[in-house]
Amino acid sequence: MFWDPLFVRGSELLGAPPDQLKLIFSLLISYPLGSLYVRLPPSKPYIAHLFSIIVSTFVVVFLLEMKTGMLHLLFSIAGTYIIAATVQGKNMPWIVFVFVMGHLLYNHIDRYIIGTSASAIEITGSQMVLAMKLTTFAWNVHDGKQKSEDLDASQLETRLTKLPDPLAFLGYCLFFPSILPGPSFDYATYDSLVHHTIYRVPPPGSSAEQAKAAKKRLPYGRKRVAYLHLTIGLIFLGIYASYGAKFAYARILTSDWYKWSIVQKLGFVQLAGFLARTKYYAVWSLSEGACILTGIGFNGYDPKTGRTLWNRVRNINIISIETAPSFKVLFDSWNCRTNVWLRDVVYKRLTKKGKKPGTKQSMATFVTSAFWHGVDPGYYLAFVLGGVLTSLGRQFRRFVRPYFLPTPETAPPTIAKRAYDLIGRIVVQLTLNYTACAFILLGLKDCLVAWNRMWWYTHVLVLLTMAFFHFGGRRSLRKGLERRGKLPIPSSEKSKIKKSPPPTPRFKISPPSPSITQDGNGLPPQPEDERDPSDLRWVKHALDNPPYQDSGEGMGNGFNSPDGGWVDDLVEGMETPNLEKMNPLSGKRD
Repeated sequence: MFWDPLFVRGSELLGAPPDQLKLIFSLLISYPLGSLYVRLPPSKPYIAHLFSIIVSTFVVVFLLEMKTGMLHLLFSIAGTYIIAATVQGKNMPWIVFVFVMGHLLYNHIDRYIIGTSASAIEITGSQMVLAMKLTTFAWNVHDGKQKSEDLDASQLETRLTKLPDPLAFLGYCLFFPSILPGPSFDYATYDSLVHHTIYRVPPPGSSAEQAKAAKKRLPYGRKRVAYLHLTIGLIFLGIYASYGAKFAYARILTSDWYKWSIVQKLGFVQLAGFLARTKYYAVWSLSEGACILTGIGFNGYDPKTGRTLWNRVRNINIISIETAPSFKVLFDSWNCRTNVWLRDVVYKRLTKKGKKPGTKQSMATFVTSAFWHGVDPGYYLAFVLGGVLTSLGRQFRRFVRPYFLPTPETAPPTIAKRAYDLIGRIVVQLTLNYTACAFILLGLKDCLVAWNRMWWYTHVLVLLTMAFFHFGGRRSLRKGLERRGKLPIPSSEKSKIKKSPPPTPRFKISPPSPSITQDGNGLPPQPEDERDPSDLRWVKHALDNPPYQDSGEGMGNGFNSPDGGWVDDLVEGMETPNLEKMNPLSGKRD
């Protein structure tokens, strides 16, 4: 196209491939387009549908020149719609799942065989986001045909009792700010956006007239939160462009590695891991900001402060990732919308009502996540190692962390507890940056060579920790907790309390009830003034976790670990048979 020389020139100046510059350009133009999109009349939703279809077609077909790729997207979209419209019965969502995931896997295999670079912009990235949308849509249609009492709260809110027309469905699938990097979301959210019903959540403490007036205007804070994410995205983009190549994992495979000291090597691995993440931070932040400008990021109001929330489609929490005290917190904060998708379309759907999820559900979740990412060996090496680390971290939380908790637990954290948390954060980063090497290099030989040059330090740490738990460490820790009265509830007892997976937390924040919001004088507190230019608390508030990231342990046994939790059985089973049969709460011993 006539603009190609411009991107080639930009590539020469910035050192980035032209297709990556085109990707960034497509995200940047989504900002002015998002400001226009939010002003489209809700009485004519077809205009919003056409708007997204035209913009996405321009980006995919003309800007990125993925004409064949667009046909792949349309094939998955048309196939899903036809199946949802014609197939009756409970197997319809699974037919869509096999069709969509099979098509995605085919393209992953094709990309792997022809040797397409992992950094190249090609259609499987968009297809991965689309796969989440299509499989979620199929279950939403299925839920619309079920009895209300058979559905949980989130399923009731996202169910579709009527199949949308083809134009609306295509507009949903090709929603322009998320066509390339995501995030994904359900059709009900999209429909509420184009009809502007997404804004009909009254501010907490407002009168009936104030609530009515609020529904007729866009909530405050949309632009500044969107441009905050734009700024964050550009900062990380600049960091990656400046230092990404200098501190790439690939340098571990070169002769330069042997010129460095041990400290330099270890420091390089940490910098390489952080800089590899900055690419994702940049793209996902830019995408989220554009989504917020369209209005789809609106998530109601904070029940404590009354401030607007714009984290409905939050896909990443950078601060939580870089300061994570455990792998659970880390994976809860990374690619959040994919975690929600795996939970909603695989994990929960394979769990029969009234039954406890187990290995079958965990393994199916793991396999889906693995094939969704691709077929490169590095993904599987990283997922399995990450799963083992998550499971071991869970053992530390159950049997080591209680030793450092203050007594009573309402007391402020002690120096020992702060030291424990600091060590945990350091260990998480050290092991994360080692594990992420496989996720970036992908090739089996490259991964093994790189880990070997890193002295296999995380694998050694894992083996030593597993040996500690196996050869009496766990038993000693448990006895110590018994004496202190801090022994956690064992899995066997938890299963009696929690029989089935809880409903997925929804994103809408309802106003708190008067009994909760009343202050000491019995009056509802006044919401914080968001319009005060000197009040910068909104920055922290805008980056806080959305509700679905603060839902405790999540769905069952280690759901949020990259392995789906199946290695928990391995780690849990490393105790001697006699100790495994002991019920610490009853005091009986074999």
